[in-house]
Amino acid sequence: MATNYRHGVSSYGMPVLPAGIPPGGDVYFLDPSHANASDNNNGAIDAPFLTLAAAEDALVANQNDVLFYIGGSSSITLSAALTWDKNYTHFIGLCAPTHAAQRCRIFQLSTLTGASPLITISATGCIFSNLYVFQGVADATSLINIAVTGGRNVFQSVHFAGGGHVTQAIDGGASLKLDAAEENLFERCTIGVDTIDAATGMMGLLFDSEAHRNMFRDCVFRMRAGNSGAGFVEVVDATGIDRDNTFDNCLFINNSTANDMASAFVIPAGMGEPRLLLLKDCIFHNVTTLDANDRGVLFGNMNAVTGADLSGVAKQMVT
Repeated sequence: MATNYRHGVSSYGMPVLPAGIPPGGDVYFLDPSHANASDNNNGAIDAPFLTLAAAEDALVANQNDVLFYIGGSSSITLSAALTWDKNYTHFIGLCAPTHAAQRCRIFQLSTLTGASPLITISATGCIFSNLYVFQGVADATSLINIAVTGGRNVFQSVHFAGGGHVTQAIDGGASLKLDAAEENLFERCTIGVDTIDAATGMMGLLFDSEAHRNMFRDCVFRMRAGNSGAGFVEVVDATGIDRDNTFDNCLFINNSTANDMASAFVIPAGMGEPRLLLLKDCIFHNVTTLDANDRGVLFGNMNAVTGADLSGVAKQMVT
């Protein structure tokens, strides 16, 4: 059990946890900038862990343990793919709460190959906040940045930055994949990068294996389409989603000056209600259509000027 807390200490000497984190668990610190950081430490504030793998290993499932990552001049570099598999554990970045490129940074080692995904989150009931995970190396076998396979997790101000190298921004690549994930909340998150020309098939978000009832609220999807076949969201196959997944007040920004996306959402044939993608008050930039194939899956309350008298009415998004 870690002791000697510097951040958020109450008059009783106990840590004051950020809003929304259940009390009761142990608190640990990860600080790659600390002079005394070591994986042989106990994770106390004055004896923090050096690597994420060691810090995650110290957490105990099902008791709401918390890992604080203290941001600074140094970042974390993963030399192997990592799985966060402990239910009811939480990972919080302590740095300026920007909406993108937070300074609690996690990178892929340049010589690591086959890290697809780089991080898998299979646990349930966890909170992740104020983190930046960037995958940008010259390796065409590391295509998925983060995969979420668990359920009922909350992601707040997390930047999922995949496809950060031209070798990775290709067909099959994605910043975030929801694989059988259910009932997760993504709030004020950024998905994607806009510094690399994304090839046909590169996506910000992939849905697979009946992912359902996930919500994206106040999120920003970013991409620089190097080809019109890049997209923001793809459903992998006809059973990639189940029931509904919702995008509420999200921005979808393609900052390419040369290529509009042919279809913001790539949806396979054979889909239909009750499998739904719901859009509420979203804005799209440099996109030709939302669903070029008009699969009957995408519904929203945004309408073209020609349909202004239907504004606010949920309708299938067609062109």
